[in-house]
Amino acid sequence: MSTNKLYLPITLAILMIVSGCQKKTENLIQYVNPLIGTGPSTGPGGLKHNQGSESWGQDIPAVATPFGMTQWTPQTRDSENKCVSPYYFGAGNLQGFRGTHWLGGSCTQDYGSFTIMPMTGYLRTFAVDRAASYMHDNETSTPAYYSCLLQKYLTFVEITSTARAGFFRFSYVQKDQAIILITPNSDEGKGYIKVDPEKQEIYGYNPVHRIYQGWGEPAGFSGYFVVRFNRPLENYGCYYQMEDLKKQTEISGKPDIGAYARFSVTEKDVILAKVGTSFTSLEAARANLDAEIPHWEFEKTKAETEQIWNESLSAIKLKGGKTEDLTKFYTAMYHSMLYPRTFSNVDGTYPEFDGNKSIKKVEDGHVYYDDFSLWDTFRAQLPLVSLIAPDKYEDMMKSLVLKAEQGGWMPIFPMWNSYTSAMIGDHANTALGDAYLKGFDIDIDRAWPYMRKNAFEIPSYEDFNNGKGRRAIMSYLENGYIPLEDSVKEAFHKMEQTSRTLEYAMTDDVLSKVASKYGKTEDAQMLAKRGQNYQNVFDDETKSMRGRHLDGTWSKDYNPLARASYLTEGTPMQHLWFVPQDIPGLFDLIGDQKQVREKLDELFDTGEYWHSNEPCHHIPYLYNYLGDPAETQRKVKNILATEYTAYDGGIPGNDDSGQTSAWYVFSAMGFYPVSPGSGEYQLSSPIFTEVELNLNPKYYPGKKFKISLDDPDTSKTFDKVELNGKESQFVLKHEDIRKGGKLEFSNSVK
Repeated sequence: MSTNKLYLPITLAILMIVSGCQKKTENLIQYVNPLIGTGPSTGPGGLKHNQGSESWGQDIPAVATPFGMTQWTPQTRDSENKCVSPYYFGAGNLQGFRGTHWLGGSCTQDYGSFTIMPMTGYLRTFAVDRAASYMHDNETSTPAYYSCLLQKYLTFVEITSTARAGFFRFSYVQKDQAIILITPNSDEGKGYIKVDPEKQEIYGYNPVHRIYQGWGEPAGFSGYFVVRFNRPLENYGCYYQMEDLKKQTEISGKPDIGAYARFSVTEKDVILAKVGTSFTSLEAARANLDAEIPHWEFEKTKAETEQIWNESLSAIKLKGGKTEDLTKFYTAMYHSMLYPRTFSNVDGTYPEFDGNKSIKKVEDGHVYYDDFSLWDTFRAQLPLVSLIAPDKYEDMMKSLVLKAEQGGWMPIFPMWNSYTSAMIGDHANTALGDAYLKGFDIDIDRAWPYMRKNAFEIPSYEDFNNGKGRRAIMSYLENGYIPLEDSVKEAFHKMEQTSRTLEYAMTDDVLSKVASKYGKTEDAQMLAKRGQNYQNVFDDETKSMRGRHLDGTWSKDYNPLARASYLTEGTPMQHLWFVPQDIPGLFDLIGDQKQVREKLDELFDTGEYWHSNEPCHHIPYLYNYLGDPAETQRKVKNILATEYTAYDGGIPGNDDSGQTSAWYVFSAMGFYPVSPGSGEYQLSSPIFTEVELNLNPKYYPGKKFKISLDDPDTSKTFDKVELNGKESQFVLKHEDIRKGGKLEFSNSVK
């Protein structure tokens, strides 16, 4: 990170005064560098395997609060098109500063966004024309604050935020005519914007459109914004493309529209702008702004947001290790705490799921969340949130149940408050099941009918086409696997039959445990049997997971090192290992322990392990099941050291809503949730001498759980682990963390 030298002394002085009034919290935000993940991946696995947008981290330098509604980012690309991140490191020019709902680290789409751009002189409307150069040396990026100098306009821009509102400070180096432009980023040309000089506001909305299922159709709600200035608008207008519509106060329904305000500024002059956002109405955006930033004290909001982040990051305290590792760790933790996003207003209202049929209100005071990248996040990101922010995690799970009740089906991959079939699997069920089995407050009487419905019922064509229900469920129920003859037409990811079979089997195993705990014995037995369906796509001849026809014969399209249409983003060599619910059973299929070890070693020795793709994330921990925890530690620590860096290219491919970052956090602490619903974590060993989990006592009565090494050399492997003074296996139970205690790694021979 860099800092603008001109403003640093003033900023630090004000911050010291304000922070003196705050509760003392360790300054952990200093280790977070949000620019990590904004450049092309430099990890060796990614360089070998990534394609297209997979080659980028796709993160943004988001100014936000944890799981906030709107993030604020500098903008280098002006489209809301799929797979186009608002910001790419090294782009050279900034087109403005965006209030964004981009899913960080993804290949989805931004939606309901808008951009604010300060400039001087004459009005420039198109993004490439108004863009201004900046230098990374004059760029400061933290979770609570972003700033840079726009050299073209000699304007210093600063941003801070709350959960639903942003705060801008524009400082001018010389006397000039200042223009602040606002544009709704509607690629469909459906935006609306209005200038209200009496209120000193510019406000509008950007309607949201769906992709995947219902591609291009309205999602039934908009991203609303209200921009309020701290001084009267001296002049104003709207624009349409390059046409300056002076004094016009309103425009809508055309491409490339916006509005602007003009101000006369003197040397060292400052203009402040506050922005409220909402997904329900302009009135709600204004109410969110009034509630969260009722004043004009920029430094106060900045200090409060810094405090929120320091308190959130302090859920994990570290000792020992390298400074670079602290940067990677706390940045990864930050990336893991941005999504799902807050979707409800301060008063609890939110747009009803699946088409905004009405405005709903959360009755019990919890927050309603959306944008669940569940194919990715069920693995590590959501389990991490369950440890470090369990109150928010519980609300997220409750939000999934609300979506099911409002739309009629448990969603698969709920984005932009809509059903989608963006990825494969049924992982709202995986995540909810894991939460229920861990003892979180899930109203199982409300949730189970929808969890069961996804697993057992076949949707009508209308529902199925809208993204409801499991893809190819009829084939799965009839055959115990999805045959190659079923092309899975009504999905974004078509085919991928073998991967779907593997993932449904895993989720069915989780659901069997849920049914058993809930007292649904018959369902539990059926689902447990289906949890073994992975065996139906295992080819004993090639010892791999392979495409299978209806008549039982195997696909001739087989190359262990090549991507196949029946697999999701990977090769047979990589997907062989995706049976997290029954690793011993998978090993039995492969052969004896020597044969399993040879297959596992081959994946790593040939460079085929692909860390930037989620189905591989649990594989390094499988050596534990072979009785070789030292090899798990070697593999994990090598990945931590080589695939992640403390620079812009430091995420090994798409971060996918913080999943790839969450893998780092867990693995750097020395444990990882391999098998959802098991209540267990497989151990590696930490890269810090001590890790302290400071747990919310409402959910974790033990309050603290410590992990330590008896040797300061964190690069070592360890052959002995003790839990609360008693020797243990290289497995940690969630219940042990809940109770609190200490896990210590050592070596038998010193």
